Amino acid sequence: MANNTCPEKLVVIGGGFVGLHSAVHAAKKGIDVLVIDISEDVVRRINSGNRDALHIREPYILDNWDSVKARIHATTEYSEAKGSRYFIVAVQTPRKGEVIDYSPLLSVAKSLAPYLARGSLIVSEVTIYPGGTMELLAKPLSKATGFKLDEELLVAHVPERLNAGSTKWTPENIPRVIGGIGPRSLEAAIRLYRDCLGAPVHPVHDIRVAEASKLLENSFRLLNISFINELKRAFDRIGLDIKEVVRAASTKPFGYMPFYPGPYAGGACLPKDAFMLETKTDSLLLRIARYINETQPLYYAALLLKKIRRQGARKILFYGLGFKPNSPYPIESPVLRVIEELKQLDPGLDIRRFDPQIPWLSDFREEEEAISWADLVIRWGYKDKQLGTNVVELEDL
Repeated sequence: MANNTCPEKLVVIGGGFVGLHSAVHAAKKGIDVLVIDISEDVVRRINSGNRDALHIREPYILDNWDSVKARIHATTEYSEAKGSRYFIVAVQTPRKGEVIDYSPLLSVAKSLAPYLARGSLIVSEVTIYPGGTMELLAKPLSKATGFKLDEELLVAHVPERLNAGSTKWTPENIPRVIGGIGPRSLEAAIRLYRDCLGAPVHPVHDIRVAEASKLLENSFRLLNISFINELKRAFDRIGLDIKEVVRAASTKPFGYMPFYPGPYAGGACLPKDAFMLETKTDSLLLRIARYINETQPLYYAALLLKKIRRQGARKILFYGLGFKPNSPYPIESPVLRVIEELKQLDPGLDIRRFDPQIPWLSDFREEEEAISWADLVIRWGYKDKQLGTNVVELEDL
């Protein structure tokens, strides 16, 4: 980064949940954004300019889209990034069974290297293990380009902290942890995020601290949710309402943070990030917590089956399929996991699905058709919906 001025153009690699937030945020600050994504469908949706066609249905993106879309262009071609000096990498590192797939980050390094200019700043927002940004991005880029790290090639890690569906916490006000592979990289990333993007920043002295902080945040949540879920099973046996216990404990104004039970702590982050930290630290607590989390859908399926059999219901509709209530994202959905467990417990049940925000996983086109078909509706979110009288709230089991 040759001077203290803000970039006229920013390249965001990855046009998904994280990348599109970054693109919209930068465009709001008057920066032109090139989004690179391997999906032609994602590129087409972004370039259409049509707010309703966007694949990410988040308030911050949708509310600002019409005012920023002229500054955002998407492509599948890395060659269009030639001449750019500012990059944010926002690709996934998905969990596949008991393995984390780091190949998307390695692919970025391979594809980007031919078009990098000397002095470029590459910031990774990719969730990664401590040392991963250096190992999987910085060193491969340096080797491919011949650029010396922290002198001719600046690399930093700024873990994403987005809260899906939130209108309170957005890229405008979420504090960003920043770590660099060296002092020049750290300084450049601070300037980009603080001075150009206007975000609150918390610099750290070691890039591995930034990487580890993200894993700690989500592992902390998984540990506590799993603990409450374990207590729910025990309290159910002795006739205690775990939610009432949590509410009572929450009256303490210090030294306590409430967590509530559920069928599974899902989503793209919590299970994967906890697994990543467990793998790198061999944490026994995380291993136990993940076991509790992985077996919780079966517990909820068993609770549901008792209610289903008491009512003599055979046609079961699950209304709401997101990873949390009202969410349009089904990745690692607790509902889908409960459905699979319930099918195993009673193969004779006719189980179908509906979510107005997730039509590709729904078994009905219309809500009215779905509700009229069902003997019993299992609701996940959508508390404002009138779904008849025979409804079980999955959150309240």
